[in-house]
Amino acid sequence: MKILVYRWDIYPYDDIIMTLTKQGHLVDVLAFPIENHIKDSAFEEAFLNKIHAGAGYDLVFSLNYYAVIGTICNNLGIPYASWTLDSPLLSLQHSSIFFPQNYIFLFDYKEYTVLRQKGVPHAYYLPLAGIQLDATYELTVEPSFDYEISFVGTLYDKNRYDEMCRHLPDYLCGYMDAALEAQRNVSGGNLLSEMLNDEILTALSQYATVCNGTSSLEELRMHFATSVLSYKSAADARIEALNALALTHDVHLFTTSKGEQLHKVHIHPAAQYHTEMPYIFHHSKINLNLTIPNIENGIPLRTFDILASGGFLLTDYRQEVCKQFENGKELVVFDGIKDLINKTEYYLTHPEERIQIARNGQKKVQQLHQYKNRLTEILHTIFNL
Repeated sequence: MKILVYRWDIYPYDDIIMTLTKQGHLVDVLAFPIENHIKDSAFEEAFLNKIHAGAGYDLVFSLNYYAVIGTICNNLGIPYASWTLDSPLLSLQHSSIFFPQNYIFLFDYKEYTVLRQKGVPHAYYLPLAGIQLDATYELTVEPSFDYEISFVGTLYDKNRYDEMCRHLPDYLCGYMDAALEAQRNVSGGNLLSEMLNDEILTALSQYATVCNGTSSLEELRMHFATSVLSYKSAADARIEALNALALTHDVHLFTTSKGEQLHKVHIHPAAQYHTEMPYIFHHSKINLNLTIPNIENGIPLRTFDILASGGFLLTDYRQEVCKQFENGKELVVFDGIKDLINKTEYYLTHPEERIQIARNGQKKVQQLHQYKNRLTEILHTIFNL
């Protein structure tokens, strides 16, 4: 099968391209920036030139959905498979998601159910997968632990909420602060969009231009909840968790963030995805996953990568996590800061149990959550292979 992969700057592409090639497919790659996911004349020209020069692609593939690709592929009669790793995607608000040639695989079960309820004909739930470790990359069976507690990821400490509150009236900032506080007390859910009623959205629209399109209240609600409040909520949660643990433990953060609000946390540069990151996961006694509220019922890529690397994972709750993995056997779920601290203390003082859970989690990913499993499922769904 001849497959054109639209590639942008995100980590899993190397694993995807390698897996498709190993499965015997002829893979071609287009790396051209998309400035507007709906209508982009420069990209359309580059994409069509690639299609015509390729002489017969059976499939176009991308991570996340692009309406501009979906529209062209539908017009040409070429199946387009997109696999999301961000949620929610504003690009999924476009009418092209209903086109018969577009197959959308969603890692967030909540977003999958929304598209199915809308009547999207080719919407499927598909979790993400674990990093493919190079054959030359050795992970010792009995790791020597270089780190006590590690978190690999951004703090979202530069977010639009902090910028906006400098220009908004006090009552609007106060209301959004209350929404953030309510979200902080919820485990595994997202209250932010529900907290933004029509009156608040109408007031907000007078102070900020937030998106292109119709600027309907529903569009404004989605934008503020996802692009503004959710990132602020994630920033607060991550800073609070890391600071709380660092009071009594050795905590390491690998990030592009400055971490100015952190205390006693060891801050390292961002880890290289395929080389440094698996080592950190494998050689940390405890790895944290702190999920952004935007992901309402999906499993972040970090979860699979930690487990694939043989690391012990302590993660916040999402329903799908407990469907795909056995809590307490393959990973451990915490509920709130107090539970996070208690479970951290427990598993640091029970190393044999902790290491066995890490082994179980790695085995589960190796058996069921590899890219070869996921890509085979995508091709079977589209072509019944």
